[in-house]
Amino acid sequence: MFRAGLWLLLILLVLPSTAGADALESDALIERMKAGGLVIYWRHAATDRSRRDQDLTDMNRCELQRNLDDGGREQARRVGEGFERHAIPVERILSSAFCRNIDTARIAFGEDSWEVRDDLFNVPPVRDRQRQQDLVAALRDYLVTPPEDAKKNVVIVGHNINLQRAARVRIDEGEMALFEPGGDMPRVLGTLTPGDFE
Repeated sequence: MFRAGLWLLLILLVLPSTAGADALESDALIERMKAGGLVIYWRHAATDRSRRDQDLTDMNRCELQRNLDDGGREQARRVGEGFERHAIPVERILSSAFCRNIDTARIAFGEDSWEVRDDLFNVPPVRDRQRQQDLVAALRDYLVTPPEDAKKNVVIVGHNINLQRAARVRIDEGEMALFEPGGDMPRVLGTLTPGDFE
């Protein structure tokens, strides 16, 4: 019995971490975004991996954080242009307080287009276990809460580990996971890369 339970746990751990076999293709996902009513979770664009977050006591000190690299800035521009070209409606943009997230939102959508939310803070640097759980629960709530205007979308510029823990979905830097809200648990429709907006 123990061995069967262990095998089940191992199978769950190696299951594909992105959307399943019934995920929509990129063109269909973009069309679905144009219709509104989704929560779009965007992991910040590509970063300079030669740097690490050093001191997060003052989130305005970007020089002490890992930031976007040139490729990440280009990804953010490409996505922003894609939203505009496809006329994807956005109700609001919520961002983690990290500079890489804010810069992703700013480059894509323009100055003062986003709202920083403390409950989107990156989980790994947080040492308090209760706060980690609260961050995961908050993200799960965001992913199942529909936009106020059903013809628009909510965009969240967040972090990968938060998403993995809240919805068992893994995405790379610059990628998006699209969620259809309204149920008790997050329901992912599929994922997009910045290149899908070209």
